[in-house]
Amino acid sequence: MLAAAIALAYGGGTWLAGAKVKSSYEAALDEVPKQTALVRVVERSYERGFFGAVSTVTIELGCAADAAAAVQVPAAKPGEEEDEEEVEQAATPFKAVRITFRDTIRHGPLAGGTLAAATIDSELVFDVKGQAKAEQIFGKAKPLTAHTKVAFDGGYTTDLAVAPASLAEEGKARFAWQGAQVRAEMNGARTHVRYELAMPGLDVSDARTGATLKMGKLAGKADMDKSEGWVLATGKTEARLDSLEFAAPKGLGGAAGGEGKALPAVLLQNIDMLAEASIADGLYASTGTVKGTGKIGDTKIDKFEMSSGGRRIHAAGYKKLADAWMQSSAANGCGKGGNKASQAAMKVLFDQLAPDLKAMAKYSPEFGLDRMLVEIGGKRGELSYTAGMAGVTDEDLQAPGMALLMKRGVLKASARLPMQWLEQMAAAGAGSGQTPPPEMMAGLVEQGEEKGFVKRDGGDVTAQIEYAEGSLKLNGKPLGAPGR
Repeated sequence: MLAAAIALAYGGGTWLAGAKVKSSYEAALDEVPKQTALVRVVERSYERGFFGAVSTVTIELGCAADAAAAVQVPAAKPGEEEDEEEVEQAATPFKAVRITFRDTIRHGPLAGGTLAAATIDSELVFDVKGQAKAEQIFGKAKPLTAHTKVAFDGGYTTDLAVAPASLAEEGKARFAWQGAQVRAEMNGARTHVRYELAMPGLDVSDARTGATLKMGKLAGKADMDKSEGWVLATGKTEARLDSLEFAAPKGLGGAAGGEGKALPAVLLQNIDMLAEASIADGLYASTGTVKGTGKIGDTKIDKFEMSSGGRRIHAAGYKKLADAWMQSSAANGCGKGGNKASQAAMKVLFDQLAPDLKAMAKYSPEFGLDRMLVEIGGKRGELSYTAGMAGVTDEDLQAPGMALLMKRGVLKASARLPMQWLEQMAAAGAGSGQTPPPEMMAGLVEQGEEKGFVKRDGGDVTAQIEYAEGSLKLNGKPLGAPGR
C-alpha cells in the first residue's frame, strides 16, 4: 500500500508538472507575434507523454508575405508616370527565413535525475539541404544547443551554447568564430532576469582587399527587472571586450580598379561597456558608457570614453510608441521600405503616434551625447550635446509640432579641441585640398575668435551653442532665433 501510495503521488506530481510545462509553452508562443512584426510562429506541435514531451516549433523571421503584398503603391496622379520598379518591388513579397527548434522535455519531480519541475534540451532542426549547409559552417557539431532546468515556481535557468563556426571561400573571404556560451536565469513571476555571456573571439578577412577584422574575448553580464516589459527593462548591464582590430591596407575596394586608399589600422583595447536604466515617478532614464584605450595608425590613444543617454522619458508613453513601432510592418521595412507605399504607410503611422509623442513633451524629456572624450599625448578633446523639451504647458500642446519644438525645444552643445590637434590634422591633410595649410591654421582660429565663432582657452579651442526659449546663443552671446 505504501509503495502504491508513493507511486501514485509521484505519478500525480509528474502529470501536474507536465500540464504546467505545456501551459507555459502555449502562453509563451502566443506572446511571440505580439512583440514584433518580424517574428511569427508558423508551425507548432506538442507531443505529450506521461514522463516527458517533445515540442517542435517553427518560427519565421522577417516580413510576412501577406504584409509585403498588402502594401500597395499609390496610383500615379494625373500627368505622372507610374514607377514600374516600385510596382514590381511592392508586388514581390519578401522571402522570410524559417527556423525550427525541437525541445525534448522530461517531466519532474525527478526530471532527468534532478529535482525540478522539468528539464528541457533544445536544438535546431534542419532539412537535408539545411543540414549540409550547417555542416559546412559548424562541422559535425550541433550549431545551437540549450539545457533548461525549470523550477517548481516556474522560474528557470538555461545554459545555451553556440558552436564554433568557420567559413572560407578561396580567394574571397574567411570567417572564423569561436562560438558563444550564455547562462540565463528567470524568476517564476517572469519579472527578473540575469544572464552571463562569453564569446572567445571572431576573425574575419577579405582576400581581395586584405581587410581584416579581429575581435578578442567578450564577456558580459546583466541583472534586470522586466516587470514593465522588455522595452522598459531596468537594471545594469556590464561587458568587457579585450580587443578589437581593423585593418584595410588596400582600402575597402571603392575606387576604380577594385582598390581604394589605404586606411589606417585601428586597435581598441580593454573596452569596458556599462548600461543602466531606471524608472522613478513614471519616468524612464537610461545611460550607456563605453571606454578604453587604443591606437589609430601610429597614434596612440591613451583613453577614450563616450557616454550617452536619455532622461525624463514618460515610461507609459514610450512603451506605447515602441510597441506600435515594433508591431508595424511599415516601420520594420516590410513592403520594400524604399517605395512610395512604405513611405505613405510610415506617414500614417507617424500621424497616429504624433499626439502621444507630443504629450510626452510635458515631462521635459532630454537625450544626447553626454560626453565624448579622447586623450592623446597628454592632450584632451571633448564633445557633448543634449537636446530636449522644457516648460511645455497644456496650451503649448495645441500648437503644431514644429511650432512646439521651436518654442520649447532646448539644445546645448560644446566642443573642446587642442590647438595642436588642429595643426596636426592640417599637416596630415596637406596636399589633399581638403584642409587649409598648417601655417594658416592659427590665423583662421584667430579670425573665428574675433567673429565670436570660437574661443581660446589656453592651448585649446572651444565653442558652445545653446538654444532655449526661441533664442540662440553662441559662446554666451545671443544670435537671435532662426528665421528672425
